[in-house]
Amino acid sequence: MRQRGEPGRTSQAAFQIVAAAAIVAAFGQVALGGVVRVTGSGLGCPDWPLCHGRIIPPMELATIIEYSHRVSATAVGVLVLATAILALRAYRRDGRVLIPSVLGLGLVVAAGALGGITVLTELTWWVRSIHLAIAEALLASMIVALVAARAQGAPEGSSSESRRFNLLVLATAAATLGLILSGSYMVGYGAGSSCATWPLCRGSLLPEGGASLVHMAHRYASALVGILIVFTSAAAWSRRAQRPQLGWAAAALILAFAVQIVVGAATVMAGFSIDLRAIHLSVATLVWMMVTLLAVLVLLPQMHTAGESPDRGFSLGRAAL
Repeated sequence: MRQRGEPGRTSQAAFQIVAAAAIVAAFGQVALGGVVRVTGSGLGCPDWPLCHGRIIPPMELATIIEYSHRVSATAVGVLVLATAILALRAYRRDGRVLIPSVLGLGLVVAAGALGGITVLTELTWWVRSIHLAIAEALLASMIVALVAARAQGAPEGSSSESRRFNLLVLATAAATLGLILSGSYMVGYGAGSSCATWPLCRGSLLPEGGASLVHMAHRYASALVGILIVFTSAAAWSRRAQRPQLGWAAAALILAFAVQIVVGAATVMAGFSIDLRAIHLSVATLVWMMVTLLAVLVLLPQMHTAGESPDRGFSLGRAAL
């Protein structure tokens, strides 16, 4: 019999469906944001929250693209709000689900405010970067909530991992987010298309010119993050016998990063076409999602829910070396 306060099957199903929809919508929102950026449509709506002072904007391409981005943001907000409400109703005793769900709602509010500031400051690059960071954090919080909800009542497998592996996973996640933000800085700096050859920049490891150096720094950062991803995925793959989900997550992460490398090279070789630039930004977010998923699968079983024995609690410091 279900204990009082525990989620029923209907509540569980409703939460998981809405949370999954929020993840899909948030990914689409970030991808559409990339389209806005590469098409130069950021000021297609020069005011906020209205567009050209109207609820229904004029039918111009840049305006339609930017307005679509705003409409999709509204859809994300509704879905994240619904996720938080369902979490409060069904998972109030499980902080692994409740906390990221409520955090996601706060991030949606922050993203909306930053979106308005971005327009009012005429697309200042650092505001755009913060806006992107919030959007990626929102995706991560929804993934944490969904995976935690699906773990309810399921076998957890190993409840501890080595401290080294925990830190490797966390470092890879942090580095991946940093790489995405460095790409945002590179574009904001005006260095997005400054190196028209790949993998070197005009045949040089250290090209002349500030823009070219910024661009190459991003490529070097990509290589370093790639090394981290390979080591992390290999470590997760080696644990697939005990925890098969880690093997699947590791394979998905490697595949996503491989696609990102191919798309990045193709973008340069195709003369930085708008289509490939937009895809490049979208796949970067997909890599972030896969890193987040792997991190959650590794760390979640080491956390405890309210009411469970403290000796099952999550502690990096106490994990076996």
